[in-house]
Amino acid sequence: MKRKKVKLLFVSDKSQMKSTKIDCYPTINSLCSVIPRETREHMQRVGDYSEILFRFIYDIDADRIHKELGYEFEKYSRDIFKYHDIGRVYIPFAVLNKVEKLTDEEFQLIKDHAINAIPAMDSIYKKPFNNAVMKHFMNVALYHHERWDGNGYPKGLKGEEIPYEARICAIADTYDGITSWKPYKKKQTSKEEAIEIINKESGRQFDPELVDLFRASMKII
Repeated sequence: MKRKKVKLLFVSDKSQMKSTKIDCYPTINSLCSVIPRETREHMQRVGDYSEILFRFIYDIDADRIHKELGYEFEKYSRDIFKYHDIGRVYIPFAVLNKVEKLTDEEFQLIKDHAINAIPAMDSIYKKPFNNAVMKHFMNVALYHHERWDGNGYPKGLKGEEIPYEARICAIADTYDGITSWKPYKKKQTSKEEAIEIINKESGRQFDPELVDLFRASMKII
């Protein structure tokens, strides 16, 4: 009896390959590996700055942290903040690296990275945190671009409607955005100038209490 020959199909163009959005990546680090290096470095710095503010608050009032975030948050806080931009995995490299002014469509792609945290986490087989901590992580990933005055995105949350952990990350994310080197900047912004810019947004973009704590925390590093 002759065996039938099986024709194998090889796809050389990766753009033609289709993959499921569920369980594509074994871990969050494997997913992050496909994010451009500059973005990963930004995520790391935001994790560090958020951690400075978080630990400063924790040392002053641990009971406040436990009330807002539970008892397990502190074990994973740096990683929770670091992975805030996980949804950027869906932004095309050409848009992430674009120096010229973004089009309205490109700007929307950037903004969508917040809600794209949901499919990004759905694509990971082994979740990085337990269910209780995952709730806080998703708060950070989804809402770190909300504004205290209600003019942020994706939901337009206002004031204390914004999760506490997201309010912390929002300040650190903006601070890194201001101080990071960018090729189109004529002059790079100093630490002191960045803190002053953030201070001016107290009560508008940021929680005023957290702005005061951020300023205090930056004085000790």
